[in-house]
This record gives sequence, structure tokens and C-alpha cells, in this order.
Amino acid sequence: MLRTGVRLVVFLAFATGVVLVRPGRAQDWYGAATYQISFPLGDTKTFANKTSFRGIGFDFRKTVSPSTTLGVTFGWNVFHRRVRETLEIDTENPGAVTGVQDRTINAFPIMLNVHRYFGHEGGVQPFVGLNAGGYIMAQRFDIGLFTFQKDQWQWGVAPEIGFAIPLQSGSTLFINGKYNYAFTGKSAVGTDVNNSYISVGIGFAWLQY
Repeated sequence: MLRTGVRLVVFLAFATGVVLVRPGRAQDWYGAATYQISFPLGDTKTFANKTSFRGIGFDFRKTVSPSTTLGVTFGWNVFHRRVRETLEIDTENPGAVTGVQDRTINAFPIMLNVHRYFGHEGGVQPFVGLNAGGYIMAQRFDIGLFTFQKDQWQWGVAPEIGFAIPLQSGSTLFINGKYNYAFTGKSAVGTDVNNSYISVGIGFAWLQY
């Protein structure tokens, strides 16, 4: 499932880029690629309480009015933590385990979005947006010779704020922050969870104002 998620994100990013980069359409769309740092919250923090420095994001947006875009977003955020403690499990054979544990979550957001922009064309443009769709959540729990794996689709939303900042070189600096919230799912050890995290991205956009 993890490999499938990676391949799906790469394929969708490439395919969407090909669709959007059609001759004569460059004036009403733009895309961005960002490096992301993510901070776990809620049940995600309980499972893997460690900042993630492994994340990427791809955005493709189409202008539908001078200050509004519709688009799609894809990403990949990895959370990992090694701990030694006792953890309750709720699988077919419930109980508790104690020992050195590796806990990993690979989150693949795949969403549609709408954004509203402020400021002047050619200048710094703050924006706010809402992403809605879901996440492929691949959660893995390793202890000793045993591995618990749970891969699933979780519906979710991600409110967003950001800035598009033109640079003298002609490129555009792209900065955004998202509050990612996935609705109820199951963890690798069988418990009900609401995965959530904040992601902060910085990268470059190719666009036409």
C-alpha cells in the first residue's frame, strides 16, 4: 500500500501537470512544488510524537476569477518515532505490548481545493483556501519480530493560508501552511483514531499573474 501511495501521488502530480500545461492555457493556471515540515497533533501525536522533516507537496490551480482559483493538491508526509513503553492493542487478540517500538505513518493527502487571493497583481499575494478530499494513511507498528500494518483511505479536510511572493529573478516564492484533519479511522493496533497534523511548506510556483 505504501508503494501504491507513492506511485499514485507521483502519477497524479505528473498527469495533472500534463493536463494543465496545454498550449494556450498558461495564462489561467499555476502550479507549485513545496518541501514540507509537519507537526503531529491529536492521535497522530500520540502514536508518533515527533516533528516530520520528510514531506513534499504539489499544487495545481486554475483561475476562475481574478481573485479565485480551483485546483487539486497532492502530498506525502512521513512521521516516525522509536519508543520503549507499553501500548494497548485492540486487534483480534487484544492485550498490551512492551518493548522497543518503531511507529511510522505515511500520509498521502489527495484533495480538491478552492482559494481566495488578496493584494495586487505582480505583488505579494496572501491567500486562504480550503482543501477537501482524503488521505491514504499507511500506519505501521513494529516491535521485536512482530509487525502491525494498517493502510486505509480516510476522508478529511485541510484549511490553508499562504503567500505567493514574486522574486526579482522572475520566479515566485510559495509559502503555505495547512491544518490537516482526517476523519475517524483505525490505527495499526486497532484503535479508533482521528489523525491530524500541521504542515508548513516552502517552495516555488510557476504561474502567470
